[in-house]
Amino acid sequence: MKKRLLAAGLLLYLAALVWAQDGSYAMENRKKGSQSIELSPGGFLPLFVLDSTYALYPQTNMNPGAVFGIQYRYMLSPHIAVGGSLSGSFVTTIGGRTLFLAPICATASWLGGSDALEFDLSLEAGLNIMRLSGNGLISPIVKAGAGLSRYISDAWSIGGRFSWWFVPELHTGAYANLNSYGNFLEFGISARYHF
Repeated sequence: MKKRLLAAGLLLYLAALVWAQDGSYAMENRKKGSQSIELSPGGFLPLFVLDSTYALYPQTNMNPGAVFGIQYRYMLSPHIAVGGSLSGSFVTTIGGRTLFLAPICATASWLGGSDALEFDLSLEAGLNIMRLSGNGLISPIVKAGAGLSRYISDAWSIGGRFSWWFVPELHTGAYANLNSYGNFLEFGISARYHF
């Protein structure tokens, strides 16, 4: 018990040191032409699925999974950024199969905050490479998200973020009745390098 209390106290002390640092880096890293790269591992939750008639499936038949993403951001102004992202995520089904999603998106973000604390709202759209048990499909995807981060130096910020993924599975012709619309929640931590 004493070791756990000591470890918890040490973690709180280290967190306090990080949060107590001078945080005037946000505006310096948000000028026009500033760039950054973000790495974000996290969890991936299936929320709900709609069928081809937009009726709600009674259950998703998917278990929670994991996600990893990388995002590039270029500042157009102190509050607006554009860029791109690449993600990879997977969930398992109740039948033991694995659904893999790999979206490639263009990103637009609005950033706010001051001093050491920064938040962003983002919208992403692109193509999603989807595979289930060896069968593949490329379809559109839209993601909307938000994040909160804290500068720990002039070049690094750490924080957390979450995104809602809207993933249509679109078919044509005789298979159009198999269309479905998946909705997922991505959540996790993030580390961003500013240059």
